[in-house]
Amino acid sequence: MGTMNLRVGVDLGATKIQTLLVASDGSIVARKRGTTPATGGPSAVLTRVQETIEQLLVRADQPATAVATIGIGAPGQIDAAAGVVLQAVNIAGWDQPVPVAGIVGDMFGVPVALANDVQASIVAEHRLGAGRGRTNLLGIFCGTGVGGGLILNGELWLGGGAAGEIGHTVVVQAGRQCGCGRNGCLEAYAGRRALEQTARLQYDAGRPTVLFDLMEQQGRTRLTSRVWLDACLQSDELASGLITEAARAVGTAAGSAANLLDIDCVVIGGGLATRLGDRFLGDVRAAAQPVLLRPETANQIVLSELGDDCGALGAALLAGDRLAGS
Repeated sequence: MGTMNLRVGVDLGATKIQTLLVASDGSIVARKRGTTPATGGPSAVLTRVQETIEQLLVRADQPATAVATIGIGAPGQIDAAAGVVLQAVNIAGWDQPVPVAGIVGDMFGVPVALANDVQASIVAEHRLGAGRGRTNLLGIFCGTGVGGGLILNGELWLGGGAAGEIGHTVVVQAGRQCGCGRNGCLEAYAGRRALEQTARLQYDAGRPTVLFDLMEQQGRTRLTSRVWLDACLQSDELASGLITEAARAVGTAAGSAANLLDIDCVVIGGGLATRLGDRFLGDVRAAAQPVLLRPETANQIVLSELGDDCGALGAALLAGDRLAGS
């Protein structure tokens, strides 16, 4: 592979940092995952990003000089043109603007493109995944929070920069409080962090559940997607009820958005949705069907095909686009 022919894609999440080394044709050369530091703020997180990229290059047996550009998908509010994460409430300490592209660019001496993580993900699904051949797509990705991204008329739609932020669409009037401070947001029902908070409140109030026993047995300090799946497989009433409620909230939001924008495909992804798979998808479709103007299109709500690679792959693709257009 020729020098300066590779792109690095980074999916910066609240709990993990997924990196990919990607060829110019979109094929994946290597993968490396790191953990997102829970303390230390932006400095600690971006140092971990640097370390994870360096480990990725070692794994691929490639020098840093083989990298032409880096793309980073980050959660929260993004100023893509300036390369700044304005706010990322799901990452500890990221409550002020952080010039991510400039900092990481200085680390590696290459141009860095920054995008919202779900906007990056829907680009990857559109070109290489579940949205291939579609013109108008909505991505809803359920992880620590809930994010969204839009492809309209075949192009990533940014609006003023935050288009597709479906996680803060209100699905329940005067509902649960969201991390954003408002009530009834989709994220308050379908984000992993909010689900854990709700489960903890109900457990502390005396409702039985295996969730926290499974968490300890698996050596975890939080309710991971695997913990939720295992609890549901054990027919745990609390876990199953909350996951069904989450899927219904996603379906309601997806159906309403599809009506508004004439969406021909909704891609459901993120760690929680991907792990729960067809069980989650079925409940999403069932909730969307009575909302949709064309109920028969509920089967156009599909699961992500790219899984954990989605955000980092999309970030690498967007970085390649930026490089080609520069």
